Amino acid sequence: MIDKIKAHYIFNIVSIIVLFATLIIYSLFVQTKKNVEEINMNSHLEYIDNITNNISNLIKQSSNGNIYKSLKDDEVLRKNIEKSIEVFITNRYRYIYVLDKEDEKNDVFRFLLDGEKKLSESSDFLEEYTPSNIKDLNEVYKTKKPLYFKHKDIKTLWITYLKPIIVDDKVQAIIVVDFSLETHDKIIQTLNNLDDSLKVILYFSFLLFILILVFAYLDKKREDSKLALFNKLKYTNKALKEKTKEVKNKSQKIIQFNKTLEETIKNEVAKNRQKDKQIIEQSRLAQMGQMLSMIAHQWRQPLSAISSTSNALNLKAQLGKLDNQTAVTLAENISVYAEHLSLTINDFRDFFKSNKEKKETTFSELIRVVLTIIEISIKNKGIKLIKKLECEDSFYSYPNELKQVLLNILQNSEDVLIQRSIKNPYIEINTYKKAKKLILEVKDNGGGILSENIDKIFDPYFSTKIKKDGTGLGLYMSKMIISEHCKGELVVSNDKDGAVFRIILNKDKEDKCQED
Repeated sequence: MIDKIKAHYIFNIVSIIVLFATLIIYSLFVQTKKNVEEINMNSHLEYIDNITNNISNLIKQSSNGNIYKSLKDDEVLRKNIEKSIEVFITNRYRYIYVLDKEDEKNDVFRFLLDGEKKLSESSDFLEEYTPSNIKDLNEVYKTKKPLYFKHKDIKTLWITYLKPIIVDDKVQAIIVVDFSLETHDKIIQTLNNLDDSLKVILYFSFLLFILILVFAYLDKKREDSKLALFNKLKYTNKALKEKTKEVKNKSQKIIQFNKTLEETIKNEVAKNRQKDKQIIEQSRLAQMGQMLSMIAHQWRQPLSAISSTSNALNLKAQLGKLDNQTAVTLAENISVYAEHLSLTINDFRDFFKSNKEKKETTFSELIRVVLTIIEISIKNKGIKLIKKLECEDSFYSYPNELKQVLLNILQNSEDVLIQRSIKNPYIEINTYKKAKKLILEVKDNGGGILSENIDKIFDPYFSTKIKKDGTGLGLYMSKMIISEHCKGELVVSNDKDGAVFRIILNKDKEDKCQED
């Protein structure tokens, strides 16, 4: 039977019992604490009432009916009574003194007797005293009954007890007893400590109650979830059985569909392979077209130079001015141009091969060779050529490919200067070192590259030439040579006069131009 009772019900009952038991215990303690404080207070008052009766009787017996006059006239009597009062001053009763009023119509009190043991702290006879509890003192004069009041603002005092001294049915003086807070604090502190302990137990019980409720709630939620999951699983099993039947009925159709799909996939794969072959072939043809375009672009200057040299040779021969030295020189120039054409064909043929040979070279050597091809054309078009070659460091690279890049950049600068009809045109070639970098810089005063084009200048098939006779592959191929083959950088920017192309190679021979 117990096993069938849900756990959260048991938890709830236990938590309620624990909480109510703790509340009852704490309530009983609060009442007990109150009773202890009341008994403590009554015992103090009863004891001090006996003491003040003795003091009152002593004063009345010694005063002969007039307390003020007797104490004033007899200093010895006053001192003896104060000595008697001193006996009652303990840790429990801190101050005992006697006050009276010179005139009952005002609120000025004066000391008649002071039981203070220390002379430096005792009050003088008839010294005026204006207490903070005048209302209570006046009440004693009026009612002729003792009373007490608690202190809230004075840290060293607990309560003050006022006892009237009545002679001939008239209050002639009041005995004042100040209770020390020290003794009272010990009792109260003990009760408060016990109170704090019970509060901790109460808080713990309340926290335990909350935790048990939470745990009971979670347990109930878990049970509900289990029930819901069981019902869902039951429904799912039923649905699964129905689906299984459907799958069995459709299995034959699926097998047939798979066979048809497999055949279709085979046919599509064969078609895609045929398309891939066509795309590869088209790519090869496009690549070949690019190569031919680059060869044609690179051959223009050497062919023009060959033609000019050949015409000069022919003209001098016809005029009879052809001497042996001139013929040899012109023939050698033609041979150099022809050799460059042959090297260009080899360079383009080997461009995508990985077994090209690296050689040690310098920027100055590359520039010298390239200028032998294009310098005449540049100067013939009125373009000033400026050279500032400060870097003579050698490095390992592919000289022929770097020549192609430099030749292409110089040709582009020449074309821009002619196309835009620049006055006082110039092309400046600089080489210098910066940290571990070797830099070749080509700049002109052609006005620079438009901001909307500068990010596309190295894209394939992009060209800004008006006649559109460029392929748009020159700078693209140059970028590829520098970045992929030589592991360097080819960058472009504008200065105040025109475009600035920079070829940046690494100074370290081992880190630069690694084999692809």
